[in-house]
Amino acid sequence: MEKRTQLSIAMENAPGQLGRLCRVLTQADVNIRGMCVSDATDVSVIRVLVSDTPAAEQALRQAGFAFTLQEVLVVTLDDRPGALEDLAVRLGQAGVNVHYLYGAANGAEGKAQLVLRVSDVETASEILSD
Repeated sequence: MEKRTQLSIAMENAPGQLGRLCRVLTQADVNIRGMCVSDATDVSVIRVLVSDTPAAEQALRQAGFAFTLQEVLVVTLDDRPGALEDLAVRLGQAGVNVHYLYGAANGAEGKAQLVLRVSDVETASEILSD
């Protein structure tokens, strides 16, 4: 489990916008390590984990993107039925709310990786470190 800083970028929900964002990060030599896109009618929120947060912040500011930073947890689980349930139950029993999560499984390694935004990062870190 690892604490990371996530960038949440609000942008117009229109063709080409994702490419524009990726171009800005590419030109700053920033690699995208994780991404989640939530859309609404006119605006999308793109959440990203990147290889170099300060460089991404600077590049996004210079390109005129509006964004916020959040502390998140990156958790590796076994890729099996019930693994997410176990994590969710432990957090719930500790009074930690999961605001959202995103992730993927790599079947070849038998592991799944999740990015969690929780109500109490410190408590969640302690619970999940056991």
